[in-house]
Amino acid sequence: MYEAGLKNPGSMLAVIGLDEETVKDISFHSGTEISNINCPGQIVISGAAQALAEADKLAKARGARVLIPLKVSGAFHSALMEPVLAEFSKIVSNVRFQLPVIPVISNVTTRPLTDVDSIKEELVKQLRNCIQWQGSVEYMMHSGITTFYEIGPGRVLSGLLRRINSELQTFNISGIEDIAQLAGKEGSNN
Repeated sequence: MYEAGLKNPGSMLAVIGLDEETVKDISFHSGTEISNINCPGQIVISGAAQALAEADKLAKARGARVLIPLKVSGAFHSALMEPVLAEFSKIVSNVRFQLPVIPVISNVTTRPLTDVDSIKEELVKQLRNCIQWQGSVEYMMHSGITTFYEIGPGRVLSGLLRRINSELQTFNISGIEDIAQLAGKEGSNN
């Protein structure tokens, strides 16, 4: 993705406070693309710098509450990633994957992936296509999932989960201490 950013420079802009249809219209008129649908009222667009500047103006005029330029090295999840799709696909095809024990939810289609080939295809599709985080979470909620674990530094995804549905239970695991603390909670519940 970094290399694609060098070949086709661009970036990303978080649009806060507008609905998806409004952001689609802004993207159409600015030459940007919706790259992430994170939660109600938070959509990220990707594109070249000039297109993002135009999108920023249009979004302000349409009443966006906040516009946040993301500190990234490229216009991820957009057409500007196309120069590296074939190379990335080749790399992914040479990686040995295990059959998933539980379905992996696609962030492109929001549906379960249950075999190795579809997971490999998904990884490649994510470079170019919009990430449907909200739809993926809603699919899991409708399937009965109510507890989510965010693994890694920060709490961005936990915050998005709460904005999708405040009743979801979220745990953040960013280090050994969190694992020990979570294990202690689990042990006291038994």
